[in-house]
Amino acid sequence: MWKANSGSKGIAAMRDDRGSSLLLVVFLILLLSLLGVAVLGASLGGAMRTERSEENVQSLHLAQKGLDEAVAAIYDRFNNRSIDPESLGKQLASFTTQFNKQLVNEEPSGNSNLDAASRPFFQVISVLCADSGQCKSPVGEGSGAYQYALIVTAEAKVDGAIRRMQQEIVLDTYPDFLKYAFGSEGIVTVNGAPYFMGNLYAGQGLHLSDTAQYIYLGKPRTQVTQFMFLDPIAGAANTVPADSSGWIVTGNGSQLLYGYGANYTDDASGYTALYDNRLAAASGVDKVKTHGLGDRIRIEPPQKFVSIDVKSSFLDKVRDSIGPNADAVTLKETRTVIENVYATSGASGLINRLKGDYAASYDLLGSQPTMAEKEPVLPDILLQSPPTDDGTGDKVSEGAESGTSAGQPSGTVVPSSTEYEQAKQEYELKLADYLAKKTVYQLDLEAFGASLSSIGAASRPGSAIVDGPLVLDQQLPAIDFASKGKHNWLIVNGDLELRGAPLNGMSEGEGATELPGGTPEGEGTVEPMGDTEEGDALASVPLKLRGNILVTGNMTLSGQVDVDATVYVLGRTDIRDAAIHGLSPSQNEPRKELVLIGSGPIDLYRVDSFQPVGSGYGNDNVASSQVLDAFLYTDSSANLYGVGSAFWMKGGFFSKGNLTLNGTMGSTTENGSTGRLEFQEQLGGIGKERARFIIEYNSSVFASQGAALPRVSKVRLTTGPLKLIRQDG
Repeated sequence: MWKANSGSKGIAAMRDDRGSSLLLVVFLILLLSLLGVAVLGASLGGAMRTERSEENVQSLHLAQKGLDEAVAAIYDRFNNRSIDPESLGKQLASFTTQFNKQLVNEEPSGNSNLDAASRPFFQVISVLCADSGQCKSPVGEGSGAYQYALIVTAEAKVDGAIRRMQQEIVLDTYPDFLKYAFGSEGIVTVNGAPYFMGNLYAGQGLHLSDTAQYIYLGKPRTQVTQFMFLDPIAGAANTVPADSSGWIVTGNGSQLLYGYGANYTDDASGYTALYDNRLAAASGVDKVKTHGLGDRIRIEPPQKFVSIDVKSSFLDKVRDSIGPNADAVTLKETRTVIENVYATSGASGLINRLKGDYAASYDLLGSQPTMAEKEPVLPDILLQSPPTDDGTGDKVSEGAESGTSAGQPSGTVVPSSTEYEQAKQEYELKLADYLAKKTVYQLDLEAFGASLSSIGAASRPGSAIVDGPLVLDQQLPAIDFASKGKHNWLIVNGDLELRGAPLNGMSEGEGATELPGGTPEGEGTVEPMGDTEEGDALASVPLKLRGNILVTGNMTLSGQVDVDATVYVLGRTDIRDAAIHGLSPSQNEPRKELVLIGSGPIDLYRVDSFQPVGSGYGNDNVASSQVLDAFLYTDSSANLYGVGSAFWMKGGFFSKGNLTLNGTMGSTTENGSTGRLEFQEQLGGIGKERARFIIEYNSSVFASQGAALPRVSKVRLTTGPLKLIRQDG
């Protein structure tokens, strides 16, 4: 039904709706415009960020290119070049001065536009020695005079993005053996499961087996265990492994072999180890069993290995012991004289020449004071009760029966008071003479020890000569230099013996047993200090060896010794039942070590024999306290055992000849009833930290021993990591 005015109302409503639509359209247009602007802004911002990122990357690459050019120039000038170690610092100073002058004269080419006609800006800023460009201070606090660092700085700029980078180049003339935890210039044979942290060097090849071989009670035996473990040492802050560590380095890749063995429980005389698989080709189960060692191989030409000759290094240090000379000509002439005298007259002739022509450079200490006299034995007559007769012998003590005295067994002749007094007087005279000589001996020994401790003092000659044998024990417990510098040396003309406090309170000679490796107990005994409390206290104090020492004869080390020393030995070295602990300057500094470099063989045995390994290396305070802080090097071959002995080192072991090692895991015990060794389960869940033979490389040896270390005429360069330098603003 139609109503009046209804049409006009509809038209009005339509007019109202038309206004709302306009506002909606305007709002949508505004919203879309804002979204478009936002998208456009994001796109432009992303493009700018992408461009900036590309510029940053480009500038980093260009800065690295500048570093590479400078490093290449340094390598071309120094790497593997024959240079007198004494002149390395001067040559570095001359090189950096000339190089930096060239940088000042060179104008960086290019501008900020990346076009075909020009290139971005980049240049080497400087090449300077780490000691503020002086090239006098060596790398590291307290290190020697044959290791330096160059800091190379380069800069690049791309469209306003500036990046500056640095890289450290370390140059040294140290032999390469100090850079490895374990190795040999010959063939390295590892039977069983030792654990190494650091690099391993096998000059002519590496043979691996999962079966340790040993000799016990005269019989050869074997024990199946695992293959060798190899890890890198910890890097910065002991968190990130060092990239250049944990490698097997060899000069003969075709001789990296491994094989499996078997148990011969009764007699292993017919056992022959077979190394018939290539380590680099190990895959599947074999790769797992060999712990992935095939992926950690680096081939280097054997000619690149910088070797040493112990006798030549010994003569170098004899030259250093004479003291500094004013010029290089005198230095070379003296070194030539030393070499000629040694070649014609041997070590004894050389020492006599030093005592004569160069006496002013040495404190000539003579021989160590000794005392041949023994304390007189109390005569049997004085063990009896004093007689009570009048001196004629007619009377005896009351209650005596004919010919006997009260309290004496039948048949014992009772001395007269005259005989008793005469024996007493003679004994007292002998005792007084002995005590007088002992007092003189103790005073002489005290003065002798004081002289050993004054080596390097400002008021004394820089070095000293002792006629051996020189024995350190509870009565002469220390060699502690006043100054341990390049020209401070103790020359022992003969043998050196260190008799430290026995381990675990065991006296030498106790438990003398033939141990794994077929090495019997060594000869010799330690003179007891007596039953006094003072003697017992001294017997538990470790010896102290701090200094630089040259030994023309043999060296023996046993018991507990605290060390910060470098020792060169022309004869053989015997280390038995030893606990070698590095001296600690402070809680925040690493422990020092013993660097022992021998021309003859090094026998290392019965170290912590049959001691349980606890929860493993670094996890057990008791077991870890037995770690040996030492680098050992021999010009000879070597055979080492970690079967019955727990042999843990922080340092390294290296031989010029072939090197063989046999090791098991976990605890080893003796079974007296069967006459055998019993081993913990070698497979399963036992971890590498519980290996009985462990070496952790110690890189602080260069800073600790410095100029006392052997030097060579070839310069080796090591490139450090790249560092981005923060720009101000």
